[in-house]
Amino acid sequence: MRTPPSSTLLSSPSRWMRHLIAVGAALAAVASATACDLAGAASAPETPKTGGTLYVVTQADFDVLDPQRSYAAVEANFLRLTSRTLTTYKSEAGAAASEVVGDLATDAGRPSDNNTVWRFNLKNGVRWEDGSPVTCSQVRYGIQRRFSKDVIMAGGAPYPLTYLQDNSPDPYLGPWVAGDNNGKGLESIKCLDEKRIEFRLKQPVGDFGYAVAMSTFAPVPPEKDTKEAYARYPFSNGPYKIEPGSHTDKQLVLVRNPFWDPKTDQVRKAYPDRIVFQFREDTFGAVTNEMIEDQGDARNTIMLDVNVAPNFLQQVVNDPELLDRSVSGTTGAVRYFAINTKRVTNPACREALVHGFNKRKFRAVFGGSALGDYATTMIPPQLKAHKKFDIFDSVTHPEGDPDRAFQIIEEQAKTKSPCPTKVSVAFPDSALRRRLMNTVVEAYQRIGIEIELKAITPRDYYQDYAGDPANAYDMIWAGWVPDWAQGSAIIPPLFDGDVIPALDPITGHGAGNVNFSNLNDKSINDQIDAALAETTPERQFALWGDLDMQIQQKAVAIPILYEKAIRMAGTNVRGGYIHSAFGMPDLCSLGLAQP
Repeated sequence: MRTPPSSTLLSSPSRWMRHLIAVGAALAAVASATACDLAGAASAPETPKTGGTLYVVTQADFDVLDPQRSYAAVEANFLRLTSRTLTTYKSEAGAAASEVVGDLATDAGRPSDNNTVWRFNLKNGVRWEDGSPVTCSQVRYGIQRRFSKDVIMAGGAPYPLTYLQDNSPDPYLGPWVAGDNNGKGLESIKCLDEKRIEFRLKQPVGDFGYAVAMSTFAPVPPEKDTKEAYARYPFSNGPYKIEPGSHTDKQLVLVRNPFWDPKTDQVRKAYPDRIVFQFREDTFGAVTNEMIEDQGDARNTIMLDVNVAPNFLQQVVNDPELLDRSVSGTTGAVRYFAINTKRVTNPACREALVHGFNKRKFRAVFGGSALGDYATTMIPPQLKAHKKFDIFDSVTHPEGDPDRAFQIIEEQAKTKSPCPTKVSVAFPDSALRRRLMNTVVEAYQRIGIEIELKAITPRDYYQDYAGDPANAYDMIWAGWVPDWAQGSAIIPPLFDGDVIPALDPITGHGAGNVNFSNLNDKSINDQIDAALAETTPERQFALWGDLDMQIQQKAVAIPILYEKAIRMAGTNVRGGYIHSAFGMPDLCSLGLAQP
């Protein structure tokens, strides 16, 4: 999700994903402490009480809250409070967090016909914020919206497009085109009645019960669909709804949905009466200082997708009281740079870019080993599909191999496809990321490459800039939290050429792409299809690991870090832990000790 994922797209260490230098003994102390996955007062056994106002700090305003368009991990976390899906993840710490249970549905799905047909029965008593019931027709309509090619519907998880059959003579283009396929809609989704829904898939998908936990499978009432405006004010069927007029550039406020029935919901705790999301872009140092001082509203505040500022890490780790208030652990996210294969077409030149990258300096500025281990794969070590390899020897030589990179560049200068001497690098703008980009500039100066930095407003970065398949960037800052704990939630969305959105025939541009490398390799595409069709879990794990290795051999991405999180919470916050599906504190479990 998901960088922008999760799974769920990251623009800060953990926003799809989303986040100076701390050195020497300080980093060693922090690394030692975080290796144990710190958990303090915020995650203490004390159960939060009902009531009060919880404050949540995020690094920027949400890109889109339209469930079909959203694909950022922080938004996926948020949308669990307002947009229920057929299944959802358990709200529990540890391994249980990777399990899905029925949400709108009574269970995690009933497959048949070799996992090509899936049925779900909807629960009774699930209601929208106006008191009307959630129906099968609304679930079907919501999913069909994802097929719209309208620019206002660009983006979102690709699974409906890649999994669901489309037997109409012309490609299905959503509910607003051609009379919704002459009134037939997408025929691979059928409402057997308003409480039973059936999906027919293109091929066997054994983990479809996980896919429908994504918000892109959430219901939308047609009469409430405001299209573009829905991205800021989605209609709610969860425990909270957006307070009218509260979504500004500075904050968003959630209040209770009076028609949410906890008897229908085994996941959401809904402790606070109000949740205030504060958008504090580029003020991570100030936020950390406020959390340390723990005065006023800060006592009821938690940092969601923002880590402790690096210059405060030593203070937090060495102070037992502050350490007790941290919510820390492995996020499951991979921070990486995608190399745009449409622009850097020579594989040897891409390999030179990989060899030229300095992971050691990048990690030092990022926060050191406390906030990440060196990455060599796109599938992180916690997943069973992970295959251990280091093609470019970057763990033993994290500073890179500039001599080898320069040698490749000299060799390619004699061919018809010489390597570029100037490389454009896109990133979501912030003070910390500018410091990180300085390490990229310095690294490539060693091999004679000039870096042209392209700083982009974070809110627009993934959807409209990095997400445009026709973008003009050679390298793209990105990060990924798997949508679920399997290689099928990493390799297909990031590297399957079949999921690259089509370009608008008039403008020549598109939006919502997450295959930032623009990799469209027939062999890789075919192997992805074969892995998805594999019904034996152990065999599927091996296939994803092999694909990860083949993709790295093509040098289309530079994995940098397997990220870790260190988030601060106020002394009155309880229920905090890092949820593996989002790479950040689980919003469904948070509350206050004293409302």
